[in-house]
Amino acid sequence: MEQKCPWCGEALPGNAAFCPHCARDIHPRREAKKPVPLLKKLLLGLLVLAVLAAVGTGLWLALGPKAYDGCGEVLYGDYQVLLTQGVDRYTPVPEMTISGEPEGQYRVPSRLFVNDAHTGEDASEAFLAQVEAVSAEFTGQEDSPSPFLCSQPAYNPGAPECPLLSLIDFTGESGTAELVWTFSMKNGDTITLRQTYEVTPIPVYDYYPEDHPMDTAEELQALIDSISGLAEDLAVVNLHLPPVTYEGGITIRDRSLNLYGSTAPDGGRTTFAGTVYILASHAEISYLYDIDFAGSGGGTGLAGSAPFRTTNCTFTGWDTGVLAYGNSWANVIGCTFRNNSIGFHFDSTGEYANHSMYNDNLFEGNGIAVQLDNVPTDVALNFMGSVFRDNGQDIVNPCQQPLDTSKAIFE
Repeated sequence: MEQKCPWCGEALPGNAAFCPHCARDIHPRREAKKPVPLLKKLLLGLLVLAVLAAVGTGLWLALGPKAYDGCGEVLYGDYQVLLTQGVDRYTPVPEMTISGEPEGQYRVPSRLFVNDAHTGEDASEAFLAQVEAVSAEFTGQEDSPSPFLCSQPAYNPGAPECPLLSLIDFTGESGTAELVWTFSMKNGDTITLRQTYEVTPIPVYDYYPEDHPMDTAEELQALIDSISGLAEDLAVVNLHLPPVTYEGGITIRDRSLNLYGSTAPDGGRTTFAGTVYILASHAEISYLYDIDFAGSGGGTGLAGSAPFRTTNCTFTGWDTGVLAYGNSWANVIGCTFRNNSIGFHFDSTGEYANHSMYNDNLFEGNGIAVQLDNVPTDVALNFMGSVFRDNGQDIVNPCQQPLDTSKAIFE
């Protein structure tokens, strides 16, 4: 088709860029675009990047790993995850204040419980199935003269009601520190549970034979009875006994006491020929050290319905050397049981265990060395280093209490 100039109407040659007749440009006109300043371009680019970053962050927060942090308790999905010290599985314990004597050594548990947040039922199995790893450590005790120590969380047969437990060891000088449990979940989430521990000092009272009459069982009993009404409930009371033989027995009734025997120059030790009873219900542990219990063929050397522990003591010539009954938990460590009808007899229906060790004892010439009729909890009693020699029966265990005798010696 013939092309004509839009200005003068004359015919144009093919592919002409201008009219040869009127010399005018025959290209169609276009409106010029306004130039966009460089700063405006940069701002628009930054705005786009900000929007993209916000969208990415929102998606990451919604779909990526999350961190949960709580003092004593965290709600994680349908789970109530909490730490306690006792057996109440529903009440978190974010802070623990414990009294301790300056040189005392102590151990308490930090217990984990997991409940269904809606029904309150135990949900520990389902929760732990989602856990990749769990750990515990103390922080904030860089300047402590006696730092807190904790075991790594694990199941403990002494506390079968909780799925995981960490044992906390400390002294009366440990001060204040924070226990931190950390759960690394399989989906990448992190749960942090915190407990604060504070040790406050408690008074310690020491009684010596130079200052108080205690040469006879009657004098010793009078002193014990007077102390019960004077010392604070939480105070530690230590009786340092002379190296005499007490022909009668004594009763520790209203509060826990610690008895420290002594040795005379001729080698004689503090000795009881009568029964020592420990009946202080709901009390702390009574400790007995370096004491001989010498029987004459009958009776019981040491009997307790409250918690007690004997170390480096001897029990000879009794119908029963040591009897734990009622709600008691008893430990014997480094003791000698010789020529008793029953050396150590556990028959307690309590619900608490405070120490699993029964190590380095000598059971010799007894009718029955150890008889276990009833033992609180199913914690394994460890007889590491204990020697069983020439007994009628070494261990009678009708309650089927778990035992660890792998490092005991049977002769």
